[in-house]
Amino acid sequence: MTPAERDRAVAYLTETKCAVIDSTRGLSDAQWRHKPSAEEWSIAECVEHLGIVEERVLRGLAKMASAPAAPGHELALAAGKEDLMITEATARSQKIKAPPQVMPHGDCGDDPSRLIARFIEVRERVIVYAQSTSDPLRTRLLPHPMFGPIDGFQWLIFVAGHSERHRLQMEDVKTSAGFPGA
Repeated sequence: MTPAERDRAVAYLTETKCAVIDSTRGLSDAQWRHKPSAEEWSIAECVEHLGIVEERVLRGLAKMASAPAAPGHELALAAGKEDLMITEATARSQKIKAPPQVMPHGDCGDDPSRLIARFIEVRERVIVYAQSTSDPLRTRLLPHPMFGPIDGFQWLIFVAGHSERHRLQMEDVKTSAGFPGA
């Protein structure tokens, strides 16, 4: 990862962490738990999902680092996907069903303070990793269910874009019918 890529990843991760925190600040328990419909997630579920996904990505990055470098032709197929991921990961025009292993399951009991604390703790570990890693992120690939094989730098960009997608979902929840006033 070049210094410019590192700066880009850290800035985007930090920006989107702050945006999620801002979107959840001052919500009542009823607002955290409000679901626009049975099929849609509450704000609490969105935040829990972010923590689960980011924890899994960190584990994946650690495994990637010890894997052999991907062949050049495979790296060429992944080249440039980070910009696509920013636009596609944040686009809310298409609903995407999360795989079962990253679905929210109430581990924090939907306690808002525990949910946001877990998100912040995991995101800080992602940011520290991005700031300090010497892992060969650009030469290792790990498949993404939507984007196919992507490299470690692209996974960092995905994490940030993914949280922005769910922050926008949280904003949609706040404007949905029946959202509690307090």
